[in-house]
Amino acid sequence: MLTRFLFWALLIYLAYRIIKALVLGPPRQAPPNQVRGKPKNRPLDLSGQNVEDAKFEEIKENTKERK
Repeated sequence: MLTRFLFWALLIYLAYRIIKALVLGPPRQAPPNQVRGKPKNRPLDLSGQNVEDAKFEEIKENTKERK
């Protein structure tokens, strides 16, 4: 009885795979990623004369006022 069950399970599985292949067709390949045209943004010029260090100021917090 187990042999019959395994036989029918295998037969149904193979039929499913064949029908699925016929209906969906062969797997499609993704198109290659190609970029065409000119870039819209110019590259950044980060030479030493164009870069400036940021200046930060310490903020003092009052813990009594926040409560």
